[in-house]
Amino acid sequence: MEPTHRMGWSPTLTWLRWGPKYHLHRKVLQPPFAKSKVGQYQDYQLREALICCKSMLDDPENWVIAVRRFAVAIVLKISYGLNVDSPDSQWIKLAEESAEAIGKSGPPASSIMDRFPLTRYLPTWLPFMERLRYARTWRHAIEDITRLPFEAAMSSPTSPTKSFVHHRMAIHNSNLERSIPNDFTIEDIKGAAATIVIAGNDTTAATLMLLVLYLLKNPHVQSLAHSEISSLPHNLPTFSSLPSLPFTHLLLQETYRLNPLSPLGIPHSSLHPDTYKGMYIPPNTIIYQNIWAMNHNPSIYSDPDDFIPERYLPVDQGGRGEPLPQGNFGFGRRVCIGRHLAENSLMIVLATILATMEIGEPETGEVGEEWSFRGQAIVMPFRASFRPRSDKMKELLDEAVKKLDEEEGEDC
Repeated sequence: MEPTHRMGWSPTLTWLRWGPKYHLHRKVLQPPFAKSKVGQYQDYQLREALICCKSMLDDPENWVIAVRRFAVAIVLKISYGLNVDSPDSQWIKLAEESAEAIGKSGPPASSIMDRFPLTRYLPTWLPFMERLRYARTWRHAIEDITRLPFEAAMSSPTSPTKSFVHHRMAIHNSNLERSIPNDFTIEDIKGAAATIVIAGNDTTAATLMLLVLYLLKNPHVQSLAHSEISSLPHNLPTFSSLPSLPFTHLLLQETYRLNPLSPLGIPHSSLHPDTYKGMYIPPNTIIYQNIWAMNHNPSIYSDPDDFIPERYLPVDQGGRGEPLPQGNFGFGRRVCIGRHLAENSLMIVLATILATMEIGEPETGEVGEEWSFRGQAIVMPFRASFRPRSDKMKELLDEAVKKLDEEEGEDC
């Protein structure tokens, strides 16, 4: 994907071509994000979910800032061992700039440079070189998110086991001391860590904003979810509560289906000749997966443009027996390695939102729903109201966050 290289990316799993370097990155990144290993991050995720919900209730006009802080804080901690101490943290701004740079760069593999690589040497003032102009304009954002958190992590006293960067640098330095070659270089470490932040931050924040929008627009669905969450023996949900929340899980799945963030997915390239439904596909063909069409196929999903989480339930349970959506995290050997982490983050914050608040239209003015379809399909910031479900739940939430602050003070 030529424009991504021109934007200053270090080697990253998403954009690497199939080959030894790709396999090395996947081998390094996959273990800490395997389904059996992501439980190690649950303390971070629960902490940030509680902080996010308290911020949404305390400052509803700036609820989007709380959502963005939630998304950035988790992946920044995992990648670099760094904390996001406040809503105006430099790391939030840095992550937002890089997400905007990627999100508005256009669909992957769709530029003239991808089709005709030699055009990357043409002057940027030519009308058809818009993507190269864009890449050079936003190059600073990608270089900053790759360099600055890494430098901060390296100057931090955090234990090497606390983050991806510290762990990989410990291996790198140990190899140097023993004169063992480092196949996974420092540039590889920087690129992999930045990928965790950009991919995890942008998609988590965008999906959480969609969840808020769909709850706002479908009060009957919100009511059903409230009933389910009220049946929990615990006042505030924990990760042990999630298996008891099947409707909440379907609510998330319906959000995936109704609005896949990357409607055409990440493009693949055919390695060998193939045939699909009688159509010949030569090697090196760029192939898109029309995830939007798959998830809105009326022969599979009845009323495909409606938000109906119960559609996935068996018919004998009042549902429609329709299959869960596919493709939101990619396909095949390039399926997103962070999907289990992302789903855990979204489920715990969604459950906490449903336990603690009611979401409705703004008390004054309009919602102001607007969408962006450049590269990704995302809802832009909009207005909503957030009210505690009860004084008791607000008090429990405040106490939980206060306890977190006290524990953090003891650790310092």
